[in-house]
Amino acid sequence: MIYLDVVPITKYCEEMGETLDAVNKRLQRGVWQEGVHVLKVDGSKERWIDLKEIANWARQISPERGNNPSA
Repeated sequence: MIYLDVVPITKYCEEMGETLDAVNKRLQRGVWQEGVHVLKVDGSKERWIDLKEIANWARQISPERGNNPSA
């Protein structure tokens, strides 16, 4: 099995049961950030999702705070 840190947005939506509209709304509201959670990859027409950053977001852990959510 292959484990990836980033996946195409269509694959993310398919596997997670999310819609592209839901992802775009998170970006518009500033919940997710372009270049952090959603990436534009050279040579790809499709945006990609950074699964590690999405996991951090889901746990509400920022990179500056490390693994301690109470920091």
